Amino acid sequence: MSLSKNGFTDREIENLFGAEDAEGERKERFKEYFVANKSYEKLTEDLPIRILVGHKGVGKSALLRRAYLDDEESGRLAVFIQPGDIEEIAHEIKSQDFNRLIEGWKRGIVRVIAKKAAERLGASSIEKTMSGWAANLTKGLSATIFDFLSLIKPEIAGQVEKSLFDRFSKTMNIFVYIDDIDRGWKASNSDINSISALLNAIRDLGNADENMRCRIALRTDVYYLVRTSDESTDKIERNIIQLTWTNHEILCLAAYRISRSFGKLDTYQQIKSMSQSSISRDILSLVIEEKFTGEGHWSKAPIHRVLLSLCRARPRDLIKMFHGAAKAAYLRGHKIITTHDLESSFPRYSEERLQDLVNEFKSELPQIQNVLLQFRPAKRQRRTSDSFLFSRDQIIVKIKNIKQHVSASFTSGKPSSDIELLTFLYKIDFLQARAEEEDGSIVRRNFDQSRFLINPTIDFGFDMEVHPAYRWALQPTDIQGVIDSWIN
Repeated sequence: MSLSKNGFTDREIENLFGAEDAEGERKERFKEYFVANKSYEKLTEDLPIRILVGHKGVGKSALLRRAYLDDEESGRLAVFIQPGDIEEIAHEIKSQDFNRLIEGWKRGIVRVIAKKAAERLGASSIEKTMSGWAANLTKGLSATIFDFLSLIKPEIAGQVEKSLFDRFSKTMNIFVYIDDIDRGWKASNSDINSISALLNAIRDLGNADENMRCRIALRTDVYYLVRTSDESTDKIERNIIQLTWTNHEILCLAAYRISRSFGKLDTYQQIKSMSQSSISRDILSLVIEEKFTGEGHWSKAPIHRVLLSLCRARPRDLIKMFHGAAKAAYLRGHKIITTHDLESSFPRYSEERLQDLVNEFKSELPQIQNVLLQFRPAKRQRRTSDSFLFSRDQIIVKIKNIKQHVSASFTSGKPSSDIELLTFLYKIDFLQARAEEEDGSIVRRNFDQSRFLINPTIDFGFDMEVHPAYRWALQPTDIQGVIDSWIN
């Protein structure tokens, strides 16, 4: 295959790089592109509870969706729960007593699972049945669900649905997927208590019923706040799966999509065994120049090095970069993405990533946008390579200066001290920790890798730097200067 005569049309871009999120991909296309990593293997292990934790854009929904489809294809009774399904429960249970919150979630979740399971079996009129059904949780979740499904069994008409019910009645195994429960999250104490109570409710249900299999997705910041606010969460720690990607895995994922679009038969594992230079030469070069031909720091660098420098360890970032650069190439009539196309897409990519942060975390820190924009380099710094790099002392001074201009306060009511604000910026990956080794190599750490690097009394020897993905948004008039500010 080659690009159509019209080049990078929107349709062609979708075919080449796929959708940016799992929900936006057609089922068959999604299954074709899906890559099962170690986190997926852990997610699908035969254990009662699995909690997938990761930043927005790392693929939590994709892993849940694929596991659910696998259950569906294998004839197992599985239900997929999203925010709209449990919104009513959250409104119903507003007790300040934590144990009553847990009990409210348990009964509410069982009701939702029963309704979803009935819909999965093709029952159309279940509201009347549900209104007369009283869940007896002393039986365990799967037995309770079985009692309800037995009531609606006469409505099950399809052969597939009958077979699904028969299998469930023999195994009593039910698989529950809960995604996006942190949608609308405001990081308030009530939000923290509600999520914590839900996790405890799921744990109680799982402990009482060995036939239940529940898989939940949570954002990293949500889990962190719940984990540090509720001492009982140490009991679910063994169920946590941290979803992370190496840059090499992200590159291979994008290359696999491109390879499949061009009719190549390379498997993901075959691509993963290749060097990054080989991936650039043999696969990425089908759609983008192999070398960066611009000026400055990245001059003549392999294109994968440029792309991965701007990724925030999230597969979605690389797909968005390809989308943006390909659209720029289309406007210029290019059949291959050039360095100029890529450079011209950097500012918008950066602005959108900064907006992502604002949207994702303004519920926790309402003044986040003003705080982030305070990292715009001063005029005297704009031509220096360290305008986005701060020593330990410099970053504390920077935070103090920001607080003089912005009245920042956390929704949860916790103190917005210098260290707390710095920890927040590190937690959301706006800032990265950076250290230079004796051999001159650079080591970088994100919050997921080293949570306790920000400490008021201990200096671990790391500087802090603004992630490159956000730098054009903070210095939009100097594309070249931002490129030169990135020191490997």
